[in-house]
Formats: sequence, C-alpha cells, structure tokens
Amino acid sequence: MSQSLSEFDIIFAGGGATACVVAGRLAAYDPSLKILILEGGPHTFNEAAHVQPYKYFTHQAEASITMSTYVGNPSPRLNGRAPTVSCGHCVGGGSSVNYMGYTRAPASDYDDWRVDGWESKNLIPLMKKLETYQVHPDRPTHGYNGPIKVSSGGGKLGIFDEFVHVGTTYHKRSFVDDTNDLETCNVYSPWAKYICGTTGRRSDAAHHYVYNQAHNPNLQLWAGKRVKRVIFENKRAVGVEFTNDPVSCPDMDQSLRTVRASKLVVVSAGAFGSPTILERSGVGAEAVLKRCDIQQVVNLPGVGENYQGLLLPIDFMVIA
Repeated sequence: MSQSLSEFDIIFAGGGATACVVAGRLAAYDPSLKILILEGGPHTFNEAAHVQPYKYFTHQAEASITMSTYVGNPSPRLNGRAPTVSCGHCVGGGSSVNYMGYTRAPASDYDDWRVDGWESKNLIPLMKKLETYQVHPDRPTHGYNGPIKVSSGGGKLGIFDEFVHVGTTYHKRSFVDDTNDLETCNVYSPWAKYICGTTGRRSDAAHHYVYNQAHNPNLQLWAGKRVKRVIFENKRAVGVEFTNDPVSCPDMDQSLRTVRASKLVVVSAGAFGSPTILERSGVGAEAVLKRCDIQQVVNLPGVGENYQGLLLPIDFMVIA
C-alpha cells in the first residue's frame, strides 16, 4: 500500500491483530474514512512463513524479525532467572505468528468481570459474527459466516487416539467434541485451530480484515514503521511521531517523521508496545516519566503496570 498523505482521519499506532480488525471494520463500514496503520514489523501478505501453519516455529528462531522478545528482571521465583515474553512483530501481530490454537473462556469467566456490556450474553453474538466454524455444523454458540475460519486443522495422527485414551483413563475425565461452547470445562477434546479447513491456510487478522481491502486507497498500511510517541496539542491527540523500524528496516534512514490525525489516534501496539508508546508520549506515572525526562501530559499511574499473561514452556524429550 502506497505511503502518501500527511494527514488521515484515524491513525493506528501498531498493526497487530486488534488494529487490523478495528481498522478493517471501520474501512468496510465507511470506505471514505482515511485510515493509516503504522506497524513496526514487516508485511505478511501471502508469505509462506505466515500462511502455512506448520511454519509457525520459524518465528521463534533467534534471527527472526517477526517476533519481539521482552526480558523481565531476574526473579527469585525463577531461581534467579529472567522471564521472557515473545510478541508478534509483523502485520497481524500474534495472529500471524502464534500456534493458532482456538480457545474460548467459559461464559462464567466473562460474567465474573461484572462489567456492563461485557457479559457473555452480549459477547456471544460478536464471537459468532467473527468466525466460520468448520468443525461441526449447527452449534448454537458458534458462527458460520464470519471471516475467521476455524477447523480441526486438516488431519489427525493415530497417536492422538492413544493419547486421549490414556488421558481420560488416568484423569477419569470424559471426552467431548467441543470445549469451546462456553459451557464445557475440565474434559478432554480435540483442539480446533484458526486454520481454514478448505485451503489449509492460517486464518489471521491481517489477511481477513486489511489485505483483502487493498482496493481501498483510503486504507493505508505502512509496515516497518515504529511509532515513537503520540503528538498532543492541548491534551488532544493530533498525530504520531515515527521512524523506520531499526529491526525490520536496519538500512533505512532512522530520522523521525510525523503524520497527523484529524479525528482519532488509536494506540494498538499490544500489551508491551502500547504502554511504552503512552509513556513516551507523556501519559503515565509521574515517577516513571521524570526518571526518563519526559514531560507529563496526563497523570495515569496504571500505565505499564500489572501485566498478566499465560506462559507456555515447551520442552522436548528424546528417548533413544
């Protein structure tokens, strides 16, 4: 998509899964909106490493530029080691590089938030609108006309049945065909995938919400652009400052550029990227900003705090 214009209606600072979905939906609803997505990582359009499911492990390689690894402080709970968390660093974010595991929480988890509008009864219609569930027909909590395809992944090895038999026998839990119906818990089930059962391709946010609207010149996606900060005028966000990403574009000019937004700036750079953009923009706790010599625009102590995530350790054992 061409890199033209110096002002847009809406700018997305970060081009991961959330940005692709929201920007794509806005553009489809009103094609006249001038929308810009700035993403630090590279494009993923029809790249084999992103659309072929079995290649997801390539993004974990040390030389990969499609994932960013954040390293925490050493912790006594980890025997003095530092925790690491990897995040998508490409168009589509995590949806372009993850394991494609289709996982929904039980309805009770959403209801436990006790936030008006976020109850499961309000979220289920949106979940159904999102997907085309290819595993089983006519399931009341699944959708069948959405952009994101969900399937069994296309194949099953014989060892799967052996594994399930041992697991259900040992744990004395039953086996069902769907644990993502928002009701069923603590049983065994095949793990559905964000993979199209017809084409065998990964079903990601980038291809199904943004790349499929390349015909719209008002929806622009600039890859390899790292957002430094949001520009404020009288506490109103009016644009962003960005540069060529030093990881995905190491040989390009690193000087700062600006682009303005007439309506809205959306900070959508993920659980780690969004807080750092906000803090560099002057939005955050006073002590943190002072330490980094950043002038405070909004005192918001919660920025960058209380991160919670599910770590997935992967170990391999070879028995010769």
